[in-house]
Amino acid sequence: MLSYFWDLHLNDPTLRAIEAFLRPTVFGEFMRDSRWAWPICESLHFTGMSVLVGVIGLFDLRLLGFARSVPLLALHRLIPLGVAGFVVNACTGFLFLSGTPDQYLFNLAFRWKVVFLFIAGLNVLVFYTATFRRLLALGPTQAPPLAAKLAGGVSLCAWIGVMAAGRLLTFFRP
Repeated sequence: MLSYFWDLHLNDPTLRAIEAFLRPTVFGEFMRDSRWAWPICESLHFTGMSVLVGVIGLFDLRLLGFARSVPLLALHRLIPLGVAGFVVNACTGFLFLSGTPDQYLFNLAFRWKVVFLFIAGLNVLVFYTATFRRLLALGPTQAPPLAAKLAGGVSLCAWIGVMAAGRLLTFFRP
């Protein structure tokens, strides 16, 4: 099963069906036909990632024990900005995928990017359902529990993986 996921099956009927669905959509046509759509979306994607990783990375570093003089919950109030950055990236990412689905669906770097996004999403789910309540009981400069530190480390690594895989997309052409 895993080897199938990583192999670049250019004739995979499921991936070809997804490609055939996405390519003629209004989003796909817009991305291919507009002179400015791709560069504007690239700029938005980069800005969204900067905001996302800036906020989430700062929060993760605080979870790991850096800058203990900064209250953890004060940093947490910035999380909606990080979520906004993620929403921008999800929207522009969908537009990229719609514009040239074959460039992404059959690309090993894209598959890694999806894996890292899945890990980051699962980590957020576990963090907020199992760990975050314990942080609320801490004093402003107290060290977070080990579970929170692990969540911060996993998050930081996952987002670095997302960025690295995203950058490698142009080097792993199908």
